[in-house]
Amino acid sequence: MRTRVLSVVLGLALSMAGAAFAWADVKADVGAPEAKATFETTLRQAQGGDATRYVDLAMLYLDGKGVTRDVPQALAWLRKGVAGGDTDAMVELGNVYFDGADGVAVDRRAALRLYAEAARRGDPNGMYNVGVIHEGGGGIVENQRLALSWYLKAAAAGSSRGAYSAGEAYLDGSGTRVDTPRGVTFLRKAIEMGSADAMNEMGRLHSEGTGVRADRAEALRFYTAAANNDLAAGMSNLGVVHHNGEGVPVNYTVAMHWFQLAADRGYLEAWYDLGVMCERGQGIKADDDLALLMYKRAAESKDVDLRQKAQKAINRLQGLDDDEDPIG
Repeated sequence: MRTRVLSVVLGLALSMAGAAFAWADVKADVGAPEAKATFETTLRQAQGGDATRYVDLAMLYLDGKGVTRDVPQALAWLRKGVAGGDTDAMVELGNVYFDGADGVAVDRRAALRLYAEAARRGDPNGMYNVGVIHEGGGGIVENQRLALSWYLKAAAAGSSRGAYSAGEAYLDGSGTRVDTPRGVTFLRKAIEMGSADAMNEMGRLHSEGTGVRADRAEALRFYTAAANNDLAAGMSNLGVVHHNGEGVPVNYTVAMHWFQLAADRGYLEAWYDLGVMCERGQGIKADDDLALLMYKRAAESKDVDLRQKAQKAINRLQGLDDDEDPIG
C-alpha cells in the first residue's frame, strides 16, 4: 500500500457559471422534468436578450442537461457571450478548445488567446488558465517560470487554484528555486480560499513533516476537510490512513469505505488499493476474481506507474507472472 496521494496539480478553472452547472444538484438524464425545466427557462431568458444566461445555456448544451448534447449550439452561445465581452464565456470557450469536443479539434493557441483576453480584463480564472497553458503540451512550449507568474497573478486576484498551484511550484522548485516556507504560505492562502487540493496537500506535508511539524492528527484533519469538500484524493488518503493505522487504529472496513468513495469519483489509484485489499482479504473475504476486476479498472489510468503496477498484479493473478509480491 502506498503512503500518500498527491493532489492533481493541473486542471482548468471553470468560469463561475461553468462551475455552478458542473456541481449542480440536477444530475438527472436529458428527459428529467427538473433538468428540462431548467433548460427551457434558461433558453427563454437567453433568447430574450439576458446576456448573463448565455454561458449557463451553453453549459447545458455541452453537458446535455435537459436537452440533447449539442456542441454547435453551445459554441454559438459562448461566442455570443465573447462578442459581448463576457469573460466567463471567454474562459469556457477556451476550455472547449483546450480539451476539444465533438467536431472541435484541440487548439491550445486559440484557448490561450481567449484566456489571455479574459485575464487582460481581470478574470482570475483566465489568469490561472494562462498558467496551465504554459505548463506545455498541444503545441505550446513548456515555460514553468511563466506559468508560475500567472499562478501568482491569479492568486492575487482571488483564485484558490492559482494560490494552490503557486504553492506547489515553490514546494517542487517548478519555475523557481525550491522555497518550502513560501510554498506552505501559499497553500495556507489557498486553504483560506476553500481549496480542497490545498487541504489535501497540507495533510501530506503534516504526514511527512515537510515545512510543517510532523503531526498525524493534523494530517487526518486536513485529509478529512479535503474529503468533505468532495476531493477524491483526500478520500483516498483517508483510506491510506485507516489502512496503515497512521494515528488511528487499523480499520480495514473504514479504509475500504474511503477507497470506494474515491474510486466512485474516478480516482483510479483507489481501484488498485481496493484490488490489494480484495486479494489479501482485508475488510472483505479474499476474492481473486474481484481483485482482478479492481486491478483492471486501475490499469485504465493514464499514469504510467499506476498502469504498470496494476498490469503486474493482473498478470500475477492470471498466472503470467511468478512474482508473489502483490504490492507495487
